[in-house]
Amino acid sequence: MKILSVLLSSKFLTLGSATVAISLMSAQSATAGTFDLSFTKLSGLTGGNPEGTAVYRADLSNIGFDISSINITDSNSGTGGFFGKFSGFDLDAIKLSNTLINNAANVNSITELNVFDFSPAGTMLMGGNQRPPIDPLLFGTTGSNIDNLVATLQSFDGNSTTDSSVSGFVSLGDGGKVGFNLTSPVSTASPLYLYIGEVGDNGEVVAGQITVSDVPMSIPEPTSLAALSLMGIFFAVRRKNSKKL
Repeated sequence: MKILSVLLSSKFLTLGSATVAISLMSAQSATAGTFDLSFTKLSGLTGGNPEGTAVYRADLSNIGFDISSINITDSNSGTGGFFGKFSGFDLDAIKLSNTLINNAANVNSITELNVFDFSPAGTMLMGGNQRPPIDPLLFGTTGSNIDNLVATLQSFDGNSTTDSSVSGFVSLGDGGKVGFNLTSPVSTASPLYLYIGEVGDNGEVVAGQITVSDVPMSIPEPTSLAALSLMGIFFAVRRKNSKKL
């Protein structure tokens, strides 16, 4: 049994940084609901070569609202995954579909809803901690964004290895978070299933937290973040100079 926190109306999750707090979801209401949903592990494995991706399915049918965003958080347990750039939850792929399947081998062949934008415009990543030895970047990322040319989150194709042939997933790091804004709201009035691929079959989907919301995340433009940082520097310098007068 997996606790799926479902944010009912204008709920929020806030990510912090050294200079500015980024509000991911609108905070117009403090009312939140939590639902117990069954996360079912499909039989078999899928993925690239070697094949080692476990696929989990959550039934989102008739939860009472349309879905506009999805957030995945690593459990921060320090178990599962590997170390360095492969620390934490290794996400192979994510898919919404109206089709029910029970075998992981079939996940790439079912029709998915074309509602994901895996570019920086549609995703928000807050990488977690790495287990030593530390690498410059988490695998499948570039800067503070997902590099979907490497991660290929639209396809369950991760090579379940850490050698030179590794590809097809993104590592979140211990306690890391990734959020997805859907390109259009998805109705839950008819059968709807969320499929998530976990490279390495370590049980991280069940241990982590997954939230869905009826409002999209607010992803600031890079120029806005830069302006906020410069503004902070300006006021810090001005305050320092005023003390000298």
